[in-house]
Amino acid sequence: MFRPSGRLNAWRLRGLSCFGWAAPLLLAGVLRMSPEVSERWGWSGAWLQPVGDPHAVPISSNGDPTAYQVMRSVEEREGKVRGHQGADLSNGRGGGPVRAAGNGLVVKVGGKGWNRGYGRHVVLAHRLADGAIAYSVYAHLAPGSVTVRRGQFVSAGRVIGKVGMTGRATSPHLHFEIRIAEDPGLRWENAPVVDPLAFVDARIASPRSDSTWARPYLAWAECAALIRPGEDGHRTVSRAQWWQALAAATNSVEAVPANQESLRMVLVQASLLPGDARGDRESSLGWKELARDLRRAREQGLRLPWSPVERTVRLRDCRREFGVDSPAHNPTSLAEGHEGPPTRADVCLALADLAGDDPASLSRPRGSRSARRAPGARMIARATGDTADAPRRLSDDGHPPASPRPAKAKS
Repeated sequence: MFRPSGRLNAWRLRGLSCFGWAAPLLLAGVLRMSPEVSERWGWSGAWLQPVGDPHAVPISSNGDPTAYQVMRSVEEREGKVRGHQGADLSNGRGGGPVRAAGNGLVVKVGGKGWNRGYGRHVVLAHRLADGAIAYSVYAHLAPGSVTVRRGQFVSAGRVIGKVGMTGRATSPHLHFEIRIAEDPGLRWENAPVVDPLAFVDARIASPRSDSTWARPYLAWAECAALIRPGEDGHRTVSRAQWWQALAAATNSVEAVPANQESLRMVLVQASLLPGDARGDRESSLGWKELARDLRRAREQGLRLPWSPVERTVRLRDCRREFGVDSPAHNPTSLAEGHEGPPTRADVCLALADLAGDDPASLSRPRGSRSARRAPGARMIARATGDTADAPRRLSDDGHPPASPRPAKAKS
């Protein structure tokens, strides 16, 4: 399993968790944080390329006229003049989908206008596995194409807009940046720039060629830092691997110790493991342990992205693999009736069911003006200032369009 590092500086712990702060932190200098939002904001594990092939660096076309290429990369200049701050990716045409490169939180949606040359753009904040904070920037997006709003959690691969040429652009392309925050309270534009393609390539998710039911759950778990890229879903899970995934999945643990005994003690202190939870750390996880720990995780709270599979399909998968419709509703139902220990695919399916569905993706009832939000979604909406239901179409600044004024009655 993937293990987030315990190297979190004091300012990171204080800023992200809002511990000891009288007022919420302005993340990236623009988004007002709160304990509810910070606790729900999960780790960013494996990454994807934002355009074209999600698993390959767009270096050359290889004869494919529709493939994306790097037109320009990061350039440094001497003195006070800034060089080029990102990578320009183009296939010679506009309108192509732009995807979130990693799991993140939308901190900025830039609407129409110059916007310092960015044009219409989206900025995501990511909690990296080494404890750092990164910002990914997607600029020159096409008018009317942005599909996310400020304060929203998005998963890697989610389409957030389309390639355009707004702002300082003379041809359609995506301007893509990665910045590493030295202080999460300072504005994102002032964070140091790194080579975005090399950054993503070093964390790239594995292309999974299998077509089994487990594929979307394993890919989801990679991007959520629950498993390492390329790990075989058919293999069993050791107790130590499960503890690492459990720590990454819940909001009760802010830093994951490298030492296994220290990790066990942290999980016990967070009430995610009972005080007598011991045994051989390298032995396989048992179903009774999995059921016990899932129940505790549900009670303590999660920081997982929403399930990658819609509810009806996920319930079918749970019924076929576990013999129950939803282990999230009754985790203890997993304790009995299985042959052999749980596999990585089993664990990922159970965690995805525990994560549940994005309320914004739920269909609106016919004849109803809006769908009901889950209690957790309402809490996050209040915390970020977004009190309206997710709109079907967003305005250029990522906010719901203003309601039209009623027409004046004729005298």
